[in-house]
Amino acid sequence: MSGTVPPQSVLGYAEALTDKLVRVSDGRVQAAYLHGSAALGGWQPGSDVDLLIVGADDLGAGTLSLVAKSLTDSRGACPGRGLECSLVSHSAARAPAPPWPYLLHVVTGQQEPGGFRVSAGGESAGDADLLMHYAVCRAAGWPLYGPPPEQAIGPVSRQCILAYLAGELRWGLEHGSEAYAVLNACRALIYQADGQIVAKISGGESALRRGLGPAGLIDRALAQQQGRAAAQRPGADAAAFVRAAAARLADGSL
Repeated sequence: MSGTVPPQSVLGYAEALTDKLVRVSDGRVQAAYLHGSAALGGWQPGSDVDLLIVGADDLGAGTLSLVAKSLTDSRGACPGRGLECSLVSHSAARAPAPPWPYLLHVVTGQQEPGGFRVSAGGESAGDADLLMHYAVCRAAGWPLYGPPPEQAIGPVSRQCILAYLAGELRWGLEHGSEAYAVLNACRALIYQADGQIVAKISGGESALRRGLGPAGLIDRALAQQQGRAAAQRPGADAAAFVRAAAARLADGSL
């Protein structure tokens, strides 16, 4: 179990939601884990609540519909920005592999038209983000129900994680804020250095201590992430740092 206790508001919401999912599924929901910033540390009121749910391999359409309704109905009680939840089968969790299949993906929050978005998966549909959800759960996931995450979720290879992180850095430069791009680069370099999976703020602070990037830039990104400075798009120095980090990750040997 993670050494970081999730905020009580997040934990209370997630525990109540998990209890409901177990009931409406007649016990076919087998495990539930908090991951993301709530499990790694650094959760803030503007953060998402990230959940990974593991269900039986024989979940039918009716049960999936009940689970989806329970997830979307919970949006009014969700702290932070909203819920991001993936439901995967027992077999998919035990042996994670491309295309990273899922059964259901639900996102709630004001950023979604109508307040929520539901995506149904299947045998051929996949979500590459799941590989990182699996890795975070194994490293630091908070078990809400079911066995410890390392028993329910199989390992994801280091090469898969490095390739994913490199792609995430490129995405962040195009679509994210400076804090998002820079601090994700910091946490990616920490993972590359010693295999630790950390939150964005912890990654920035650790990168500062280790001298893994320009101190002024990382300080600026931390101030933005913590609300001490206004958010902004990545500057030229941020873009150079993030691109260099992505190149190192893509090489995979450093």
